[in-house]
Amino acid sequence: MNGPSTLLRGGRVLVGAEPEPRPAELLLRDGHIAAIAPPGAGNHRQVDEIIELDGRVVLPGFVDGHCHLELTAVALELQLPLHAPPYESIAQMLAALGRARAAQPLGWIVARSSFGLQNKVAEGRLPHRVELDQVSPGQPMAVLAGLHVACLNSAAITALGLDDSARLPGWISQHHDANGPTGAFTEVWDRLPTAGVDDVVAALRAHAVPVFSRSGVTSLSTIPTSADDVRALHRLAKASELPFRVRFYPHVPRTATLDEVLAWGPESGFGDEWLRFGGVKIFVDGEGADAMGNRRDDTKWTQRELYEFVRRADAAGIQVMMHAVTPGAVRFACEAALRARQVNGGARPVRHRVEHAGDYMDPADAGLATRAAVGLVATPHFATSSDPDAPDFQPLRTLIDAGHRIIGATDCTGTVPEAAGPLVNIAAAVGRVGPDGRPSPHRISVLEGIRMFSRWSALGAAEEHEKGTIAPGMRADLVVLDDDPFSVPPDRIAGISVDRTIVAGVTVSGAA
Repeated sequence: MNGPSTLLRGGRVLVGAEPEPRPAELLLRDGHIAAIAPPGAGNHRQVDEIIELDGRVVLPGFVDGHCHLELTAVALELQLPLHAPPYESIAQMLAALGRARAAQPLGWIVARSSFGLQNKVAEGRLPHRVELDQVSPGQPMAVLAGLHVACLNSAAITALGLDDSARLPGWISQHHDANGPTGAFTEVWDRLPTAGVDDVVAALRAHAVPVFSRSGVTSLSTIPTSADDVRALHRLAKASELPFRVRFYPHVPRTATLDEVLAWGPESGFGDEWLRFGGVKIFVDGEGADAMGNRRDDTKWTQRELYEFVRRADAAGIQVMMHAVTPGAVRFACEAALRARQVNGGARPVRHRVEHAGDYMDPADAGLATRAAVGLVATPHFATSSDPDAPDFQPLRTLIDAGHRIIGATDCTGTVPEAAGPLVNIAAAVGRVGPDGRPSPHRISVLEGIRMFSRWSALGAAEEHEKGTIAPGMRADLVVLDDDPFSVPPDRIAGISVDRTIVAGVTVSGAA
């Protein structure tokens, strides 16, 4: 093939499985890496474009192993930001909600706030139903503290069918005081209204590049929560407007039932290089706690139900993402995957995954996860943004030493906007400190942190043969950084700027 070609020269490149970047030139052609050569060895006369790197560092393009692309874009475009900080009190939030309701007298208002909100505001609690009723009488309003905790007014409680406690499934928790329901619930996110396809398309057009491409993301795995989310992805892909490669995992049963997915026919990986069906996402448990953070069992399956679901998906060649945020749920998911593999005999080998296992699993279950051949997913920023740093939380060092190739995830939904970039998460894993402020024993190396968001995430999507590594024949998906994460202190990695993001040999963000 003799398509457009580009030469990157004058920089340092993380080549293949080498331990750190070295001086090298990269020749890109037809969307792939055509050659890697020593400095000065490239044939400059045969290229269409030369990019002078001026000492910058080139890494494989970041692969976000688990995020919520559409949800993040919709949150930024259509929902009210009430994160703490900058908000310091419920009183300030209520004032903002009142202004939003005055500007929009009718319909839903959904606001997004922070994990553990009650610990970050002066009042030391969550917004109350009565307070929300006062700023939004008769019209539904929700304040999400994270995605799995919702503070609802009375109209929202009625609209979502939550006003009859006796009819709620056991995994939903709700809080009461002397005056009745406080409006605080867990696990009702899947009842909230979703955006229509036109709104999702507009939100993606507005935020996909600023949030994801400018952070160096060249591929991601996303979890649509509606059919319109999937339609929006298809519309952008058809118009060649996706700035990165997308692998989508519809949520079951929110987007479709397993029977409906099986009726579609495609196995995981169906699609093209820009948009692929990845599999399905399920919740083994949910928040693993009530709205105030008190631990509780909110498992959504019986043992037989979960096993049978995974067995059927496995037999059809469909990868399953299993959300689990307690050690018991992680174990439950691993056992289901192991039994499915044993029964099906690996006729259609797919590597199922346990989302958040790298954060919450008991390290003693590392051997079980190996036998089950599941991928373990972790979100490094959780150590500070979601859960208090505890001795047994996010044991990345132990799991990697046990042979697991951890799939790096930003789990971006709009809850923690500042942690949507892979570099922030790499920095969190590399520079992790314990409660005493000293280096944590769970710290990993810079190379391992980068692998989490490149080759290992590609492996988690069964795409390691085409992305996640800089080598001849791989897709020309690259990120150019203005500093070297291998040489700066860990606390400076998050501040490294992405100078250029290249997908299929084309610059999609950064220098023109």
